[in-house]
Amino acid sequence: MKRKAVGAVIAQAAQAAIGLLLQILVARLLGIEEYGRFAILYGVVIVATAVVTGLVGDSLVVLDRASRSIRAGLQAVLLVTATLLAIGAFLIAWLTGFSDAVEALVFAVALAAFAVEEIVRRLLIAHMSFVRTAVTDVCGFVVALAIILGVHLADALSLTTFLLGIAAGQVVATVIGWFLVPRGDRHLVGLRGADMGAVWRYGVWRGLQQVLRPSLFTVTRLLVLAGSGLVAVGLLEAARTYTSPLILVIGGLSSFLFVRFADQHKAGRSGTVREADRVVGLLLLGTVAMSAIAVVLIPWVSPLLFDVTVDPLAVIAWLAYGMSVAIVTPYGALGAVGGRQIPVFLIRLSDTLLAVGVVIVMIMLGAEASALPFGLAAASLLGGIGLRWLVLSTGRSENPGT
Repeated sequence: MKRKAVGAVIAQAAQAAIGLLLQILVARLLGIEEYGRFAILYGVVIVATAVVTGLVGDSLVVLDRASRSIRAGLQAVLLVTATLLAIGAFLIAWLTGFSDAVEALVFAVALAAFAVEEIVRRLLIAHMSFVRTAVTDVCGFVVALAIILGVHLADALSLTTFLLGIAAGQVVATVIGWFLVPRGDRHLVGLRGADMGAVWRYGVWRGLQQVLRPSLFTVTRLLVLAGSGLVAVGLLEAARTYTSPLILVIGGLSSFLFVRFADQHKAGRSGTVREADRVVGLLLLGTVAMSAIAVVLIPWVSPLLFDVTVDPLAVIAWLAYGMSVAIVTPYGALGAVGGRQIPVFLIRLSDTLLAVGVVIVMIMLGAEASALPFGLAAASLLGGIGLRWLVLSTGRSENPGT
């Protein structure tokens, strides 16, 4: 089991490294202002991917995908959701004037490609095939990097062609990942008789929950954009990207915990609050160690990565947010697999709305953009306390004699 946990971290670390490298490429090849614009578009992609991850990805882990009707339902929900999200992304980017028609179209295609590739990743994760998941991501990145550097050498690189390269990489990753899925789970079925209702009833709450954190980041970026401009967005995003490996490693353990707790639940056993507490303790120890290293390396690493020195205060603030995520993650996974996805979502929605309110108040009081993640961390920490209370009270109600 420890080997699988390490594999989960490796898979998420690979995804973290790829995301970090892509953002570094934007910052260095297109400049900090275009990086600010990319951060907003990429943030929307992450939000859309999170919707699909929760709605379809978590459903395929918990529901019986061996059932033909459930499998057809998963396929149908993925097709409908990815299509609607891509169309919505195109219209918003184009009609608001944020992108021209061509860039908006490429952006929509990239979004759809990310959504489909994420479900292939989730199939691999459901089998705890974390090394294969990492291989899938790396292959897609190599293709994207080749296209981006080739266009750059031809002196034709723009944000549009950058997005096109990413989209192509995601398509390749989807194909490779599909063939890495175990043979017994590598098949499609006709959509007739699809039980979309079962997928929707479970997945909608997970999808809504998954979208909260990336939505919070996107709203924060937009608030900073309105108050301080694209350069401030780029600098704040550079600090977040600098600390993103920490958040994504925690995300890798979250995927592992969700699958593990789901398997235990299917076997008639349930994870315990004590087990979640141990995981939180380990995550916090790892977070503190990684945070200390990250802060010490700021003067040397950040100019190399982003061609600017990131604000140490912003880095510390994002690291504090990472610690709060380490507290939230295990309790949320434990509650969701036990059929408590609705109250888990409501708690996470409450702390997200609180975080938005805190950010707005901080901006009104004249706080620097670099300090805003402290507000996000405080709200997230309160959510973690609420989730622990939820799973603890659930355990007591199921075992009144203990």
